Amino acid sequence: MKSAAKPLKSPAAERGQRAERLLADIFEQAGWRVERPPKHQRSDLDLIVRNSKGVVYAVEVKAAVEGRADRLLPLFSQAVLQSQNGAGKNAAPLAVVAAPKVTQRAADQILTFAEHYAPDAAAGVIDFEGLRLFRGPHLEGLNAEAPHNSSIVSKSPRVSGHLFSDLNQWMLKVLLAPEVPEKLLSSPRGKYRNASQLARAAKVSVMTAFRFVQQLRDLGFLSESGPYLNLVRRDELFRRWQASAVGSVKEVPMRFLLKGEPRAQLRRMLNSGRACLALFAAAEALRLGFVEGVPPYVYVERIGPGNLAAWKNLRACESGERPDIILRQAPAAQSVFRGVVRPDAMASCDVLQVWVDVSSHPSRGHEQADLIRKRALNRIIGERVNGGPCELCAPRRSPSSLAYPLGDSGWLGS
Repeated sequence: MKSAAKPLKSPAAERGQRAERLLADIFEQAGWRVERPPKHQRSDLDLIVRNSKGVVYAVEVKAAVEGRADRLLPLFSQAVLQSQNGAGKNAAPLAVVAAPKVTQRAADQILTFAEHYAPDAAAGVIDFEGLRLFRGPHLEGLNAEAPHNSSIVSKSPRVSGHLFSDLNQWMLKVLLAPEVPEKLLSSPRGKYRNASQLARAAKVSVMTAFRFVQQLRDLGFLSESGPYLNLVRRDELFRRWQASAVGSVKEVPMRFLLKGEPRAQLRRMLNSGRACLALFAAAEALRLGFVEGVPPYVYVERIGPGNLAAWKNLRACESGERPDIILRQAPAAQSVFRGVVRPDAMASCDVLQVWVDVSSHPSRGHEQADLIRKRALNRIIGERVNGGPCELCAPRRSPSSLAYPLGDSGWLGS
């Protein structure tokens, strides 16, 4: 007599088992010991994992049919409750959700939810295509991006062209901020052990921070020793940062419509929260000015017909007409406006942004950048052979020698 056929597993059960096996493999490949509760023992947990340092996690994993946040969030909440219930006193809870494919946006939403509503539980998001994103002590080393589908596999480092994206530039500033005076850079100030802590401080997604940290590590710009993220080979890193800023930028010479004190009108514009001093004008505001006779550059987020129309007190210059200011589209708006400082109550680019942007300007921009480096950044970037120490506290030149002409009246030095 033939034995009865075993009942087929449901798709949901198969997904759950696949997710559990995948998660176990992730930990085992990273050197963790994985234990599964005996089948006859009732347990809220799928796995117990422990590393060589004695860190123990009680793990519950849930798998969804789709990687949408609205499908994953209820399962994640259930996994949190079960992992917390099963953790006991000797383990920390770890809730993980999985799906065949999870977008970065959905993964970020899960981890943001976890940070706000389950701060005492570690969290993870994985998918069957290779995404691994974890938040919790000793879990950063498990993170990985899903590989991009491509018929051509590049042998070059994963990063190159995107190392100096807008948000990456901002995170560079956050990492450097403890070494920069607050009057020269507005930024969180702290030390960060991993990408999750950096993401929290910089207010970016965990995946964005993870990619950035991985890029720095791949290119040898992160120290391999020490408990905190620490930038090394800085002279080369800053050289590349400067080179990334070379290129065309939208700018429009403008004049104020109303007659009167241009400086007062400019101050009102800068107080709007939508504009800040840039290039030489910013350097002057930071007391690092060098170049004279250039109309003030002002960064705005975007330049286009609709955006220009929003500045009702400005008009575009006619041919041959001297501008009061030059509106310039910020090349990295997030980095520019998050780092803004307010010397003399006027919004200005931070010192790092000025140094990066001014270096490629044809009107003595290289000389201005060299002065900023010498007076404010040598100790941060790394001294050149003949660089000398930072001179930020050196005696200043008289204000009159730093003044920029603005129409018929003086500018910052007046």
